[in-house]
Amino acid sequence: MRNIIIFILIVFGACNFLKASVVFGTAKDYAGNELIFYRYIDRITFTKEEVFRLQIDPEGNFKTEADIEEITYVFGEFGIYHAYFFVEPDKEYEIILPQFAEKKAKDIFNPFFVPEKVHIGVKNLKKTDLNYLIIDFDYYYSRYHDLKFLDIYSLGLKTDVDTFINEINKRYEYADNDYFKGYKKYRIAALKNLATQKQYEKALIYAYFTKDSVLHDNPAYMDLFNNIYSDYFDKYLVSKNGAYLYAVINYGHSVKRLNMLLSEHFELRNKQFRELVMLKGINDSFANKNLTWLPLLLTLDSLYISTDYQKHKIIAQNIADKTLSLANGTIAPPFELPNAEGNMKKLSNYRGKYVYLSFANTTTYTSQAEFDLIKNIYARYKGYCVFLTVFTDDNRENAAKFMTDNNYDWDYLFTEINSDVINTYKVSTYPTYYLISPDGTLLMSPAPSPTDNFEKYLFNIIERSRVQHP
Repeated sequence: MRNIIIFILIVFGACNFLKASVVFGTAKDYAGNELIFYRYIDRITFTKEEVFRLQIDPEGNFKTEADIEEITYVFGEFGIYHAYFFVEPDKEYEIILPQFAEKKAKDIFNPFFVPEKVHIGVKNLKKTDLNYLIIDFDYYYSRYHDLKFLDIYSLGLKTDVDTFINEINKRYEYADNDYFKGYKKYRIAALKNLATQKQYEKALIYAYFTKDSVLHDNPAYMDLFNNIYSDYFDKYLVSKNGAYLYAVINYGHSVKRLNMLLSEHFELRNKQFRELVMLKGINDSFANKNLTWLPLLLTLDSLYISTDYQKHKIIAQNIADKTLSLANGTIAPPFELPNAEGNMKKLSNYRGKYVYLSFANTTTYTSQAEFDLIKNIYARYKGYCVFLTVFTDDNRENAAKFMTDNNYDWDYLFTEINSDVINTYKVSTYPTYYLISPDGTLLMSPAPSPTDNFEKYLFNIIERSRVQHP
C-alpha cells in the first residue's frame, strides 16, 4: 500500500511539474501550414527558443500542448506578423490567429522590414485574465501615447500626463495579477521618463529598479531597462570616470572592480540589478567597438563564473554565443544542403581550399548584377578557391536555369528563406558573402562583395599563403 501511495505522489508531482498548457483553435487561412512559436531566452540578446508548433490540418484545425513553468511571452513570426500572446502554466487557450497576410518580395529582401506586432486573440477571456488585461491596457496606453507623444515630449508635466496615469491606475484597481501589475508599472514609468525628458532618470531608476526585484521576462520592465541603459559603457567612457572603466575592463578584466566602480552610483546599489546593467553594457560594447573585444569577453567570462544568479549565467552565455558566432577565426557553421539534382552536399566537403560562400536569390537585382563579377573572379581563382552559392529561391528550377543560361558553373545549393542555415549565418540582405579558410574557419565574416574589390583581398590572402607554404 505504501509503495502505491509513493507511486501516486510521484506521478502527481511529475504531472504538476510539467504544467502543460493547451493551445487550440481553427484558422482556415493557415490550413496545411506549420507555425512555430518561440520565447525569448533573455531580453538583452533576444535569443529565442522554440516553445511549440502548430500543425494545422487541411480543415484549419490545430491543437498542441506546451510545457510552461512560468508566465511566458510566446510569439510566432509568419507572413507580415510578429504575433504573440501570454501563456500561463496549466491553462487552455483557444486562439484566433490574425488573417493570413503573406510577405511580399520587397519585404522579404528588405533588411529594414519590421513585422506588424499583433496580440493574438484568445476566446472566452475574463476581465481578470492576463491576456485580457494586457490587450485592454495596451489599447488605452498606446492610444494616449501615440496621440500625445509630441506634447508630452515637449511640454512634459504641463500636459495631462498625470491625469492619464491616475485614470489608468484607477481603471485597473481590480486587477490582482502580479505579472500585469509589473507590466503596467513599467509602462507608466516609461511615460514618466518621457514626460521629464530623462532629467530625473537616476531618481526614476532608484524608485522603479533599485528597490524592486528584477523582472527578467516582463517585456515592459525590460523595454524600459534597455532604453535607459542602451550603450551604457560607451557613454560611461566619456564621463569623468571613463578612464577607470576603460582600465578595469581592458587591463584588469575584473568583475570585482567593475562592481566596486558601479556600486558608487546610488541607483546601482542593488547587486542583481547592477549585474544586469553590466551584462547590458558588455553586450552593447561588443557592437560599438570602443572597448577591445578580448578583454570584454574575459570580463564576461569572469561575471559568468562569479554570479549567484542562474538567469545571469544564461544571459552571459547568450552574449558569448552571439559574439563568437560568425567571428573571424571561429569554425564556419556546418550545413548540409541539396544541389540542383537533389544530392546532399556538406560544407565540410570543401575543406582544403578557400571557400567564397555567398547567399543569394536570383529574383533580386543585386544578386543578378554581381554574378558576372563572380564569374570573372571564379575563372581566375578556381584552382585556389571554391565558389559556393546558397540560393533561397522558391522556384529552384528557375534558379538552376538562370545558372545554366548564363554559364555560371560554380557550385550552388538550395535552402529555404527562413531556414536554420539562413538564421545561423545571419543573412538579412542578398547577396551576403563569407570567406572560409582551408581548415574550415571564417577568415572574413562577412566578406567583401565582388563590387567591394573582393578580388584584391583574395589575391593578397593567396599570395601570403604561397609565401608561408611554398
